[in-house]
Amino acid sequence: MIPHWLTPELRLRLSALGFAQILNWGILYYTLALIGPHIVAEMDWTDAFVYSGFAVATLVTGLFSTLSGSRIDRWGGLPVMMIGAVLGAMGMLVLSLAKDGVTYMVAWAIMGASMSACLYDSAFASIAQFTGRATRQSISLITLIAGFASTLIWPATSVLLQILDWRGICLIDSGLIIAVSAPLTFIALKGARVKSDNTRDDEKVNREHALSAPLIPAKSFRRAMVLFSVVLAALGFVANALSVHVITLFQALHIDLGSAILAGSLIGPAQVGARVIELVYGRRLSAVGLGMIPVILMPLAFVIPLVMIAGPMVAIGFGIVYGAANGLATIARGVVPLALFGSDGYGRRLGLVAAPALMVKAAAPAIFGAILASHGPASALSFILGISLLATLAMAALFGLAKRSV
Repeated sequence: MIPHWLTPELRLRLSALGFAQILNWGILYYTLALIGPHIVAEMDWTDAFVYSGFAVATLVTGLFSTLSGSRIDRWGGLPVMMIGAVLGAMGMLVLSLAKDGVTYMVAWAIMGASMSACLYDSAFASIAQFTGRATRQSISLITLIAGFASTLIWPATSVLLQILDWRGICLIDSGLIIAVSAPLTFIALKGARVKSDNTRDDEKVNREHALSAPLIPAKSFRRAMVLFSVVLAALGFVANALSVHVITLFQALHIDLGSAILAGSLIGPAQVGARVIELVYGRRLSAVGLGMIPVILMPLAFVIPLVMIAGPMVAIGFGIVYGAANGLATIARGVVPLALFGSDGYGRRLGLVAAPALMVKAAAPAIFGAILASHGPASALSFILGISLLATLAMAALFGLAKRSV
């Protein structure tokens, strides 16, 4: 049964944008995991240098995130996300031609600028301009669809790597962004902006799409933005650290490789499962209440391997709980600022609160890897548990601030 809010037009727009996000995330964010070893082998560069390209991209994304958000507020999502797609295709093209380290890093810098304009934050800000009271459900649906990015892109890239080199993969990826992702984004966002002129027709449209008033008064905006920035930075640090080191971490805990891989493979389905549950039942929770769930589940995930005897069930339990937390955190990233601050200037604020998280995420794998290597898995787990608890405390303070403002 199709929910009442999902009209045929909205269904088309969200489906197109969701599949565009699969390609954008899969190509710009996940491809390096598979082509990285091939780049190392051909170019004779160190692993650290090759994977630092993604750190450069993450830093540039953070630098441009506020600009992208503010342009969406002013121009609408279509031009910004189309520019992001063009930059993404350009970055992959430059990467395919890279013969030296400078060109390689320039390619990743271009892709970083692209990611600031064509991934989740821009998609959330864009759909908030035309989905109105269905924005929360629309964000949930977009993340549900895009959650299959690695599930689809990794196997496809693995097959292609049997017949093409990594440069050929980059060329294909560049073409896919231009030929598939960009047109899908165009279909999703063309004409999909609620105007704010003082005409009677526009007032009618605005009433139909109106969002609820901000949960907190304007005088509390800065404090709330700082708190939510801390939440996103802490959760971002955890996610990026684990995305690189989860298998190594469990092997260091003397869990066999098969169980460690199973734990990692369960994270994706757990993310999707949590998003499905939120999409069906999430309206029973306030947006800020939803934000509390992942910051409670995340520390719990790290407590499991710290207090239980290492074994396959520990790895499986971790994968499920951590994956569910990560899945819900993505939705909260979009809906909590919208509820707290309202739709006016939403894109810019989303960029502002996301920028520190992106900066922190760039350094997370190196910091966590150094702690794991020098102090062992228990210390590394304790450290990342402390980071996740920082997110819990900041979100609890934000929850209290919203309650006092009601």
